[in-house]
Amino acid sequence: MDSFLEVVSEPELLVESQESTKRHTPACGSQERPQAIRAWQRYTDFVRDPGRKCRDCWLMAEHCCCAEMPKEVRLRPKVILVMHYRELEKHLGSNTAKLLLHFGAELFAWGVEDQDARLAEVLAEDVPRTAVLFPSPDAVPASSLVPVGASPSRIVVLDGGWNECKRINEWIDPCITRCVVTTATREEFGGTRKYGGCAERVQTAAAFAALLSELGEDTEHVAAVKAGLSKFMKAWETQIRRSKTHVT
Repeated sequence: MDSFLEVVSEPELLVESQESTKRHTPACGSQERPQAIRAWQRYTDFVRDPGRKCRDCWLMAEHCCCAEMPKEVRLRPKVILVMHYRELEKHLGSNTAKLLLHFGAELFAWGVEDQDARLAEVLAEDVPRTAVLFPSPDAVPASSLVPVGASPSRIVVLDGGWNECKRINEWIDPCITRCVVTTATREEFGGTRKYGGCAERVQTAAAFAALLSELGEDTEHVAAVKAGLSKFMKAWETQIRRSKTHVT
């Protein structure tokens, strides 16, 4: 699911990892690999022939929001979007993480062997200047990275269900900083999915916009990401009002 992120008000300070030499947990076992391959194939088939949907925003074509999205926005940090293979396979309209692709994010399908290998290489290129947006116990407030001059040059965003994202996080090098946002609220943009009373869970794109703001990124870039999410939410709400039985 897209909205796995939780706002953390008092996260623990990051301590130096004692697992720096620990080998990565295999992304998928041998029995799960075929599922990941099939999921990636289904996603690429969808991109090639999206049918009644838009291949980019994943909404029904008549509700596509792409034409109204901010254009030519180049964010300072490199954004790496790591989606669990099941999330890509479903390519639900309610997913907001895919909006990051519009702003230049690089997509990796976690669980697909060759992409896992490439992702591991990419992450190893600059461990000190990379941060993973994920509310792990050792995550630090994003705003705390700025005063010490550690504002990341690369941001890794995880997307999938809560347990799926935990698996991805456990697979990523523990030496890479984990960070959380403290200013994102569900009230600002609403939600595309229900979470049984978990009022603190926010959309992935909303958490990302808050992250940019807390890192002190260009205010125009922050505004552009928020505007893009607002345009998407308007289109999504129009779609589900007109088709209560088809909300994917």
